[in-house]
Amino acid sequence: MEILILIGVMMVAALMGINLVFAILIASTATLLVYRPGIPLEVVTQLFLSGIDSFLLLAVGFFFLAGELMNRGGVTRRIIDFASACVGHIRGGLGHVNVVSSIFFSGISGSAVADTAAVGSVLIPAMERAGFSRGFAAAITQTSSVIGPIIPPSIPMIVYAVLAQQSVGAMFLAGIVPGLVVGLCLMVVVYVISRRRAYPASEWSGFRAIFKAGIGAAAALLTPVIILGGILGGIMTATEAGAVACAYAFVVGKFVFRELSWRDCGIALVDAAKGTSTVLVIVGASTIFAWIVADLQISKTASEMIFAISRDPFWVLLLVMIFTLVIGLFMDPLAGLVIIVPVFLPTMIEIGVDPIHFGVLVVLNLMIGLTTPPVGYLIYLSAYIAKEKPEVVIRESMPFLGALVAALLICLVFPAVVTTLPALYNGG
Repeated sequence: MEILILIGVMMVAALMGINLVFAILIASTATLLVYRPGIPLEVVTQLFLSGIDSFLLLAVGFFFLAGELMNRGGVTRRIIDFASACVGHIRGGLGHVNVVSSIFFSGISGSAVADTAAVGSVLIPAMERAGFSRGFAAAITQTSSVIGPIIPPSIPMIVYAVLAQQSVGAMFLAGIVPGLVVGLCLMVVVYVISRRRAYPASEWSGFRAIFKAGIGAAAALLTPVIILGGILGGIMTATEAGAVACAYAFVVGKFVFRELSWRDCGIALVDAAKGTSTVLVIVGASTIFAWIVADLQISKTASEMIFAISRDPFWVLLLVMIFTLVIGLFMDPLAGLVIIVPVFLPTMIEIGVDPIHFGVLVVLNLMIGLTTPPVGYLIYLSAYIAKEKPEVVIRESMPFLGALVAALLICLVFPAVVTTLPALYNGG
């Protein structure tokens, strides 16, 4: 009954148009009033503040700022040029460039929205001029942007690490191969559709052109190397790596590429502050939610409900992934993490599922929700950039959504895809 009230009130509030963060707070407070009426409401405020009082969460703000500085510092064009030199000659040329650009760009922004806006604003018009339909261009842009929060640095991975008390470095490592799997699955779909529709490809420009484009983009592509190398080498914490990434992004944009103005810096600071505050509020609300889940033993109830169906780790994990996919249709990914992690992580640990494996699956699953109706705002952003109807983008996205689900299933069925790199790093 507790879980029904907690999630039911939250869903009703969300359907009424109330912001999801406030919906979580309302549901948590209502559950406290019903089941713990003797607890003063001041506890809610204390839990909220304690949730965001974390040194690790400073990394969120730094990574947001680094991404914003890179976005405005001439990075996008250089990455696209490099991707075009590498894969532009394959059938469906610019479609593959879109995917590969998202892979490279993910190591800078860590945000699906930033990826769609930056890459889409350049490539969607270019794809239309080359003969691709606007709906197809928008569809591949929004679905390939899912890679952004999978390959490090990743804001959702940091949030999961905080909620699940896992290593940020391990989560970052665990996302690399799944991100590449997603990219490969999308490129297969691009190739098949391009052959059927006779979409063009550019001429092979040779290894010299790849080398030249790589030199131009080298400063940008070094960003994830600096971040991961610093964290995994024990030189920096995730927070310190974020600060170094900000300084590096500023130097590259201002003095190397010379495209970052002081006005751009001001805009980047404001946008980063907005993104960071959103994440912190969600994490604060999640602390209250998680405390209630633990206090009322809701995770135990959820485990019993699942175990009534099956105790096999694979089927339990599959059931949770189906539930997560449904949650992702209606909720922001970070809000979805608030629900999924406290409720189901104890069950996963009980049946022997690696928390790192579970975390990557949940993040990837929730990211798919960004590309699906009714809430998927990447649909509307890409449609706006492409000047196309959202329903057309949704229709064109169906094959690519199939590719995303296929990538999710690969990571589910073959845990080594996720866990091998963290295990190697830990000496396992």
